[in-house]
Amino acid sequence: MKRLSERVDRGWVHTEQRMDATGEALRQLRSAAYMAEHEARGLAAVVDDEAAKPRWSQPAWDRPRPELGRRPAPYTRTALELLQAAHEAMAAAVAADRAAGSGWAAIAAALDISEDTAARRYRPATRTGGTGR
Repeated sequence: MKRLSERVDRGWVHTEQRMDATGEALRQLRSAAYMAEHEARGLAAVVDDEAAKPRWSQPAWDRPRPELGRRPAPYTRTALELLQAAHEAMAAAVAADRAAGSGWAAIAAALDISEDTAARRYRPATRTGGTGR
């Protein structure tokens, strides 16, 4: 009976640890999703601001002029920030799924990539010098 009790206790501890890890991963996912939303709104604001200007003053119709504060490729630079935020949100989503118990096979299927690629791309960095995202 004592062995059964110890096994049950270990199971509860394991379940609590998984719930704690899942909660933290979901918090990080929520934060990453809000950051991606912020970047998307920023991109939409840039485009809206440009659309409100006369055509002759829109950067898309003029060459870059650093002396006037017009840096090259303003839309691309703004969209790149959104893309980086989306990559961070995806990594947080994978971490949350892993913390909740999903295996690499399920994550890979959702991403439509191989298990090996999913694991290499999203496995957290290890102490041995891994470069996970």
